[in-house]
Amino acid sequence: MSTFIVALVDLEWYFIDVNNLGDFSSSFVFDKEDILVSFQTTDLIREISSREAVLPIIIDLESLEKQVAQEGKDLRNYSEWKVLKRLKYHKIIDPSFKITRENIKDFLQNIFNFYKFLIEKDSTETARFENIERKINAIIHKVQKAGISVNLEIAEKRCKELEKIIYVIKNELQLKHLIFAPDNIKAQIKYIKERNYPIIKSPFYTFRIRKRGDEVCRLFYELIRNQRDLDSLLFMLSQWGGKKHTHPTYLGFGTITSRIILREPSLQNLRKSNRDIIVPDKGMKLLYIDYAQFEAGILASLSKDAALINLYKSDIYIDIATKVLGDKNERSDAKIIFYRYMYGDRSLPKEAILYFQQFDKLQAYEAEVKNELLKEKIIGTENGNFRKLYEDETGWALSHKVQATASYIYKSALIRVADEVKSAEFLIPMHDGTVYQIPIKDNGTVALSIKNIYKEEFQKICPDIEPIFTVKDSFQ
Repeated sequence: MSTFIVALVDLEWYFIDVNNLGDFSSSFVFDKEDILVSFQTTDLIREISSREAVLPIIIDLESLEKQVAQEGKDLRNYSEWKVLKRLKYHKIIDPSFKITRENIKDFLQNIFNFYKFLIEKDSTETARFENIERKINAIIHKVQKAGISVNLEIAEKRCKELEKIIYVIKNELQLKHLIFAPDNIKAQIKYIKERNYPIIKSPFYTFRIRKRGDEVCRLFYELIRNQRDLDSLLFMLSQWGGKKHTHPTYLGFGTITSRIILREPSLQNLRKSNRDIIVPDKGMKLLYIDYAQFEAGILASLSKDAALINLYKSDIYIDIATKVLGDKNERSDAKIIFYRYMYGDRSLPKEAILYFQQFDKLQAYEAEVKNELLKEKIIGTENGNFRKLYEDETGWALSHKVQATASYIYKSALIRVADEVKSAEFLIPMHDGTVYQIPIKDNGTVALSIKNIYKEEFQKICPDIEPIFTVKDSFQ
């Protein structure tokens, strides 16, 4: 088994063997047991697919750096990941370095130095990478190569509908609210700051949590959601039109909490009304399984709060909806309140603050997590996935602890299903759930096997909770 650093420069692929840095070539030859390290994973998978070669293990440098850097958006000094910027940031290459045909070998050697630096930076993260992330890479890259079946006729129809919806929303923001560039991120942030709203996670998420009581926030939220769907559908039609498959870019460690994300198209973010564009392959049917109250259950277990654990059995979000919002049917908004609390949002209404204060052990656990972050300057799980402290801001500590734990449970379940339930084909990760396709003729044994694995992996970390699931034969 060999490990190669791989890069596409001027439309030509170049390889260098990490065990013999003098072995530099442009010949596309490797064994299925080999490891390819690249910052151009999507292009590499596409190239391998065109040659009908077996897919080897591929390590994505962007995901690897996000894992070991342990930096949230507050610490990152880049908006878009670029390999040259990262090499210069880590002082691996000179700030004036530019790629030319004459220095491609030096460029690949420096990428190797970057890879070596990342692998050796933190033993806990390296162990997690070997035990979890590399296996996840194998799962996600396999489906990225094979693609996901889509109904292009529905996609084309939805594009026309979405264009009309977006036009109406923009008109209202421009003519009624005098926001003349509503799709500009600066205009969105300007509105948030003018209202003295704290930005929670992102402008989009801030609009989401404010849409109930602010009409402009609701319009921004609808604009962004519909634009995201339109962008995804247009990408399918333009990039892969006629092939009836879409090949998203999968990023195994896509966020600081280790969530798997999909890009171009972002199928995870499709509204439920547009998810019917995802269809199974011939002879297969869709299976969607997800954890109910995933993070809420994890928080209840980690805090060992008996009252919260007991509420999970009925529904924590419905309890919040009833006691905070006064309407048990407002479960979706109650879920947002829960996430705002977990993320340390200090602008929660008084009723919500009082609600969470009733859980004594939860309050004690939150204080414990924040104190740990202040003392250690870093917070994570026993299985890695740490995040560094920034300017003594501890509000996000509880959220990171819970979401990093959720990611570990979820990824462990994905790996076991891939190993033990061969007839289930992984398609789309949804953080707390997964879209699989399984044989039409299955009589329920596959779904039961997957459910049992998800349950066992959850209870390995959260033994005080009997997890609840939703299982559907549709992504909608």
